[in-house]
Amino acid sequence: MEDKKRKKRILIRKVIKIVFVIALIFFAQHFYFKNKMVGNEIAPLVANYNNACPMMISDDIRMESVNLLPDNTVQYDFILVRVLKENIDVKALKTSVEKEILSSSKTNPSLEAFRSNNTTVAYIYRDNNQKMLFKVVLTPEMY
Repeated sequence: MEDKKRKKRILIRKVIKIVFVIALIFFAQHFYFKNKMVGNEIAPLVANYNNACPMMISDDIRMESVNLLPDNTVQYDFILVRVLKENIDVKALKTSVEKEILSSSKTNPSLEAFRSNNTTVAYIYRDNNQKMLFKVVLTPEMY
C-alpha cells in the first residue's frame, strides 16, 4: 500500500515536470524572438513541436503530439508509459495536475502568448495502453 502511494507521488511529480518543460519551451521561444506570438505565428511553432514527437519528457512520460485545433486551441497528447489506468487513482492525479497547470498559467511569463491570444490549451493524458486517463482544458478565462 505504501509503495502504491509512493509511486503515485512520483508520477504526480513527473506530470508536473512536463507542465513546466512545456512552459519553458514556450518561454524560450518567446524570449528568443523577443516578440509576442500572435495568431498565425502559433501554428508554425506547434508544427515544429509536433515534428519532434514522440518525445520522452521523462522516464515515465512521452509527449505524443502537439496539435493546433479549431477555435484557437492547442492540444498536447501525453502517454504515461509506466501507468495502467486500472492501477492508479485517476481522479487524484487529475486534480493534482489541474491545480498545477492553473497555478502555472496565471504566473508563468512563458504562457503570455497564449494569454494574449486567448488560446485554449488542452492536455490529454493516456496510459501505456492508450486508454484515456483524463483531459485538462485551460481556457482564456482561467488565466
